[in-house]
Formats: sequence, structure tokens, C-alpha cells
Amino acid sequence: MNVQWLRTLVDDRQAVRLPKGPTFQVGDMIYGKIEKINEDQTALVRIGSYTLTAELHSPVKEGRTYTFQVQKTMPLELNILPRPAKLTDEESVIRHFRLPENEQTKALVRWMMNESFSFKKNDMALIRQWLRTGGEKEVQAIKWLLMHDLPLHDDVFRALVTLQHDQPLYEQRLMLASLIDRAHPKGTLATLSAHLRHIPTLSSFSPEHMQRLLEETMKQQDEWLVLLQTAAEEATGELKAEITALLDRMKAYQLLSTNSNSLQHIFTQFPLLIGTHATDVTIQWRGKQRENGKMDTDYCRILFYLTMATLKETIVDVHIQQRIVHISIINDTPHVELYASALEPSLKEKLAEHGYTLSTVSVKLPINKRSERLLVEPFSYKGVDYRV
Repeated sequence: MNVQWLRTLVDDRQAVRLPKGPTFQVGDMIYGKIEKINEDQTALVRIGSYTLTAELHSPVKEGRTYTFQVQKTMPLELNILPRPAKLTDEESVIRHFRLPENEQTKALVRWMMNESFSFKKNDMALIRQWLRTGGEKEVQAIKWLLMHDLPLHDDVFRALVTLQHDQPLYEQRLMLASLIDRAHPKGTLATLSAHLRHIPTLSSFSPEHMQRLLEETMKQQDEWLVLLQTAAEEATGELKAEITALLDRMKAYQLLSTNSNSLQHIFTQFPLLIGTHATDVTIQWRGKQRENGKMDTDYCRILFYLTMATLKETIVDVHIQQRIVHISIINDTPHVELYASALEPSLKEKLAEHGYTLSTVSVKLPINKRSERLLVEPFSYKGVDYRV
């Protein structure tokens, strides 16, 4: 799973971040625009998408943007940080926190400013460390942590970087099994090797079979984590590092499964054998959460991603509103719309058996041809990168 995938997780700021005002601590740096100057030494300051009233003790001009430092929080009191001559606001922040001076860092700082994130001293020290040894994958992991108000910890950060692994999950599992076997394993490691080599097989496309397959796979997720954790504690050297890498990847799936207020999001990925073709299947659900904790299947969105032998990269976007189903197939295989049309009557019949009405089945072309594993934004209802 490459870096383009996680980038889609943070591109839609409206759906990811909850509608709440920013919180600050004394000493934080923030970036804002003066909307209006009041007569009582206060001003309306726009910080990202929020407008706040703050006390200012420095001369400012309406319509200008400044980098401020928080002096007090109740009430909010801001001081303008002087900007060295010929430096942009981003460059000033980069110099202040001694971040790597490159275009990648500048783009990250600009994004943080636009998203109304404050620059906290301890957090920026960690970000500095991560950026010094990282690249685009690290930047996307940092954005995801910030967007979800998660603490900036090494283990969580590492898990999100690992999730952007370019190697398919099924390949990673089989390579790890081979590495374990060379060590003549016993006990937990032997058990892990057997589990790694077992790839579920899709022997039938019947709804009943697919439901059983999915339920069994979901139940095994927690068992996998326990087995990998135990094996990582027993292993050493290269084997320990490879087991830990897979463990981090599995943990990241849990991080991407979130509940916030009345919304529920579930993310899972598993290897699957379709005939003789092995692939990774990624499924993402997003919808309203009922009082019993389960997802409301009358209003939800389900996204499937897999690479098939003939159709290659395929994304199926299922949007359900009031039990009316809209399906978009994102694929650039010639004449794939003919196959979709041929299957539409049977699909409509099967959905009707479960109380759903099929509205449309459409085929759309992916825009981003460079991405080999482009996934859909799971936190948004805006869809994926395709032409309408």
C-alpha cells in the first residue's frame, strides 16, 4: 500500500476533523488573519476556519496575516512573533523549531497553518525528529495524527508509516513465513508460520459464502495481534524486525477504525485467493452508529479495493441512503461497463431479497494513473479521485 493511499485520508479536512474550536496552550504558535480590530484592544482573528476574539498588545492591520504566540488562554491573548526579513511565514516557523529546510517541510507547515493547528513545542520536537529521517510517507502519517487529535507517539507514528508499505500484505506474509521456516521454529513461531501461509480462498461469489468469509476474517484480527505480539517477544534480529513490521501494519488497521460521536468507521485488509490469483482486499465502512453500537445499514458507505487478474485495479464504491443503493465501479479496463450492465439484473434481485433497492451502477475512470494502490477516502462522503 503506497503513500498515495494515506494521502487520501487527509485530503478532505471537512469530513475528518470534528466541528470544534481549536484549543491552545501558553507558548503555542498559531497563524491567523486579522478580520476586525475592536476599540478595546481586542480583535477578531481568523485561524483556519474559525474566528476568535483575542487580546492583542501589538499594532496590527485588518486583512493582514501574522504568526502569533499564545500568552494567555482565558481570555485568549496573543503576541505577534517578529518575522526575520525576507522570510515567509512558513520559513519563520521552520527556523524557529529548527525543522529541516526543504519544500516538503514547508508544505507541511503551510498545511498546518491552513488547518488552524497550533505549533506546540514538544510536538514540533518530535516532528523535527521524524522529518529528518523521513519522506512523504512520514509526512502523511504526521498529518493523519494531527487530523485525529492523537498524541504524537513513536509507536503510533511508526504504525502509520508501516501501513503505507509498497509490498502487498499477502507477499509480506509469505516472505515472513519463509524467514521463520529457515529458523526451524517451534511453539509460537511454528504456529505463526502456519497462519501466515493460510490465505482465505474465494471459492464462490454467493452472498452467503462471502459473508462467512468476511465474518471469519474479522474475528481473526484480534487473534492475529496476540499471536504476532507473542512471536515478536520470542524472536530476535532480522526475524524480530520483520514480525514487528507486520505487527505495526495490523495495529494501523485498528487505528483507522474509529468511532466519533454518531459516526462509525471500520477498516480491514486481508489477503485473498481468487482462483489462482492472490490479492489484497481492502474494505472500508463508514456510517451512522445506532444506539446498540452497530452501524446503521440504511445509511452507510462501503468501499472495496482489490487488484484482480483481468480487471487489475478495481474500486467499488457502494453508497446507501434510505436502503437505496448507488454503486460506482472505478476501473479503466476497456468495455468493463458492458460486464457491469450484464450483472445488474441479478445484482438488483439479490439486493431486493435483503430489502435494498438498486438505483444505479456506473463505471468511472480513475484520474490518478500513477498510483498503483489508490484507495478511497474512508472518512469522507465525497468519493474518490475519479471523473464524473
